[in-house]
Amino acid sequence: MKMIKTFWKLFLSAGLLLISCQKKNNELDIKITQQANGFGYQIIKNKKVFINQPFIPAVQGEQSFRDSLQARKTANLVVEKIGKASFPRISVDELDSMKIEYEIRKFQ
Repeated sequence: MKMIKTFWKLFLSAGLLLISCQKKNNELDIKITQQANGFGYQIIKNKKVFINQPFIPAVQGEQSFRDSLQARKTANLVVEKIGKASFPRISVDELDSMKIEYEIRKFQ
């Protein structure tokens, strides 16, 4: 009887371990990248680049983030949206609410 209980405990533990490892494979990591004039970010999934964002999304032109903290805030929001199965598009309003600095460029 004791041997059967031990077997079931091991079986259950192995199953939980397998499930927890499987969840880890779906996790997204953030890598902040150095650009010529600032910072960008990459979203990494299964050790491969899932999203490469060298510039601030939603603003005109190729503007890098001024510091790594602003890049990380934006990347965190993208990861949060992906986690909620939402389209990971970032709006200017969201950038403004996170106090992301960017230049407003006028049409010529």
